[in-house]
Amino acid sequence: MIRDLSLASRASCSLEDQETLVPIVLQLKKLSEVVAKQGVLALENELPQIKDSFLNLGVQLIIDKIEAENIKDILDSDIYYNQSNGRELLKKIIIREGLLRIQAGDTSRNVLICTKVFLGKIPDTAFRSS
Repeated sequence: MIRDLSLASRASCSLEDQETLVPIVLQLKKLSEVVAKQGVLALENELPQIKDSFLNLGVQLIIDKIEAENIKDILDSDIYYNQSNGRELLKKIIIREGLLRIQAGDTSRNVLICTKVFLGKIPDTAFRSS
């Protein structure tokens, strides 16, 4: 997990902006369920539905079985050097955390817990997928 106070302050955003990120958290949970049930290569079938370029890149890295440390370095480089702020930065931090947990083989429940923590203003009921 990224523990950088200057980054955290740059990622600060409104409740409304945080609410727009709930679908990303749920998508990461779904991707972890796909991996648990069907294996990493099943993510290939999910790529066409992944519109976010940062998430798409990370999923491709997982499919290609890139080592966790290299995935972390690539995603961190984007986060630190592409000048994102607010909602966009928070989204990338959440995606990074979720992807690294998926790559590590964490359960979907753990992926959900460890990504929704970044959206502290959002009630737990918002993360119940239908």
